[in-house]
Amino acid sequence: MPSKNPTIQKAFKDGKITKGQYDKLSDGLLLGIIAKKNKVPRKGTKRKPSGVSAPSTRASARGKGTKEVRHKTGKQAHKRGRPKGGSKVVVEK
Repeated sequence: MPSKNPTIQKAFKDGKITKGQYDKLSDGLLLGIIAKKNKVPRKGTKRKPSGVSAPSTRASARGKGTKEVRHKTGKQAHKRGRPKGGSKVVVEK
């Protein structure tokens, strides 16, 4: 249902919304998509690039301290999956 709204028509011509969106979605949804695309980030805020995180403050993440390795014991040893909380803990240096 192509819209008669001039804002929506201009956004479609500018490429802010796709032809499929323009044909199928209602005016309210299209205006929401346009508003989201036009949104300008506030000054002083930056988005982190994906896959990059802040350095961890945990000692184990910095390579210091000890590492705990959990092992299943007894009848549970052959089963798949993560050991339960009360399982045997081996401390590696």
